[in-house]
This record gives sequence, structure tokens and C-alpha cells, in this order.
Amino acid sequence: MMIVVGLESCVDVWVTFPNLNGFEGFAREYDGPLTSHVKDAYSAVREGVGGEVPIDGKANEARELIEAASDRGAKVKQALGGNGAQETAAFKALGSDVAFIGGFSPSQVTQLPSKSREFFEGADLSFAYSSGEYRPISVILQARGTNRYILCEGQGRRIEQLRPYVRKLPEVIGRVLDRYGKPDMMNLVGWHVLFANGISDRDLRLVKKVIREIRGVVDSPLFTDAGGLGAFGEGEKHRLCQIYSLFDILSVNEDEVMEVSRTLGSEAEDEFRAMHDILESSEKPSTIWLHSTDYQASLSTQYGRELLERAQTAAATAGVHRVENGAYPTIEELRGRVRVENYSEEGLKVVERAEREYGSKIGSAELVVTPCYKARSFKSTVGAGDTAAAAYAYVIAGGEF
Repeated sequence: MMIVVGLESCVDVWVTFPNLNGFEGFAREYDGPLTSHVKDAYSAVREGVGGEVPIDGKANEARELIEAASDRGAKVKQALGGNGAQETAAFKALGSDVAFIGGFSPSQVTQLPSKSREFFEGADLSFAYSSGEYRPISVILQARGTNRYILCEGQGRRIEQLRPYVRKLPEVIGRVLDRYGKPDMMNLVGWHVLFANGISDRDLRLVKKVIREIRGVVDSPLFTDAGGLGAFGEGEKHRLCQIYSLFDILSVNEDEVMEVSRTLGSEAEDEFRAMHDILESSEKPSTIWLHSTDYQASLSTQYGRELLERAQTAAATAGVHRVENGAYPTIEELRGRVRVENYSEEGLKVVERAEREYGSKIGSAELVVTPCYKARSFKSTVGAGDTAAAAYAYVIAGGEF
């Protein structure tokens, strides 16, 4: 199986407090240039939600924050980051041939622990834009067992640096085809990261042109993720949603599905109706995939129920493996973990509600809702969504599971 993945990478710095009280104490005592972000991070995590804000140009301040948190008892760990890079590693762990198209810093990656970088380095990185000038990091603030809040120092991951490369993506993909033939799937993710500092009409025209030209080069399915829209203005939300509407498969979490649907003018009161409204009002998508801690749902006019169920089972297994082990699972590990059927009680309730209110279809689209697994241990939620996305796309593209 051949997969093409982009568009960006970074180094994630996990800052994990022993418990929520420890995080609260640090948020109260920390007095530095990123104070307001730390307080926002604690408030979000306390409420059980995550978040992400750009802090471009504040790498030194971020390092000072990391040191202060370490002094306060937080455990600090470095790992591969970025939606595209993590999906690349996850696909490679599953046994796929993978070409990464996007930006990365070779010197930064080589300094990561070998376990974190081995699968990414096993992919074909020769088509990527490699930069020695930028070394983007994301500071992941969390406590054991909680959600996470990301402070993203993203210079090197933004459209300001990647515009010339993005403009040439159709040409880059053409070279990938010359070497590997037609990909089984192309995952171009992290648009909200590229445009974290704002997205203009010019940016939207560029992406539309690039995606149109890519479709002229190859007819492989295109997969993308929505990312959080909370930090964007209304006009920017609409532009991002127009980008998402260019793809065949759109991945959303339970917050993003409501944000995207409302941006598109929907008044849906629940997530399944919101998925339907996104499908109806978008230019291209045939499949909306919703993933959460407790359950997953697919609404599709393209794929059948059995395939969607297998894809969601693989995704749920991959996501919980990542939470439990902080690692990318192999296909053998997924097959072993799926036998442990400790489903989320909340997820089972959502499945019952969906069956009661909607049955197996909404309109002409197949609706498949399945529970996720409860984690037996906890490392971090960081990367769980990207790992699950790779497993979902792997099965949809024809991978055995």
C-alpha cells in the first residue's frame, strides 16, 4: 500500500504535571511572558477540553516556560509532532509505503529519541521541503489523565514559509507517481496549522488551485482533518471550511463537527445531523468521519457499512494504543488490542441514541456509529487523533485489518 502524507511537522514537548492540582499550582505561580496562555491552558484542561494557540517568535519564552514547569514537578518529554508527520509515522508503523510531502527540519528530527522518530525516518522524505532555518516546537501542557493544551511556536510550519512549496505540490506529487505509481490515499492535513496566523482570499485561491491541479494529476482519494476553528475570525472560518470541502474524506472531532456545520450555516442540534449538513453543503466530501474519546461515527455516500465499521474499529484500537503506550501501533499490535473489548459506557449510550434516532442512514448516506475502547493506562492523548486517522484511512484505502 502506498500513502502520500503532508503537510507539516514539528517537535512536541510534552509538559505533564502529576495531577490537575499540580497544573493549577503552576498556573497560579508562573509569572512569565506566556502567563495568560498558561492560565487559559489550565482552565481549558480543567473543563475537559483542549486547545491550541500560536506563539510564533516566542521560542525562547517557551523554553523558559518548559524549564519553570520542570522545576515545579512536571515531566518533560520530546516527541515527533505535527499532524502530517505523526500520520506519516503511524502509516509507516502499519506497514505502508509512505512519502511525506511537507516541511520538516532534519537536524531537529535527528535529535529526537530514536523511538519517537524511527517510523517517520523510515518514510520517503526525499520529496519534502527540508529547512535548517526553522525549528518549530509545540509545548503540550497537560496533567496525567487530562486533555492537552498546545502552545505552538510554528515558524517553519506556516504558509509564510511554505507558500512556494505548497504552490508546487502538484509537481511534487507527479514525481511521487513517477517513483511509486498511484497512491492508495493522500492525506493532506494540518491546514489550520499552516494558516494559524490568518487565512486570506489569496491563500484560499492558492489552495483551491493546488487541489484542482492535484486532482488533474491523480484521482486517489483525498483525506483531510478540520482542526480547531475557535481561534479564527468568521471570515477565516469560512475560508478554512471551503478548503475542507475540497476533500473526499473530512475528519472532525465532536467540537469541530459543530463548528464546521455552524460555519456552513447549519442549525443542527446534534453531531449526526451536523455531519449530514456538512456533507450536503460541501463541494466534494463523500465521507465525514467523527472521532471522539468515547465513540466514532462515519456518514458516507461512498463506502459501505462493513468497511466503515472495520475502519472505525482500527481507528479506535490505534487511538487507545497511542493513549496507553505513547507509541505508534503495528498492525499486529492492533489485532491483539482489538480482542480486549472494554468499551466506553458513554460510547455505547451514543450508539444506542444514534440507532434510535437515525437508524442506519441519514438520507442516502450510510451512518455507522461504534464505541471506542477505555484506556487501561495513560501516557497522553497527544497524537491519538492522528494515529487513529492513519488507521482509519489505512483500512478505507484497502489495508488488511
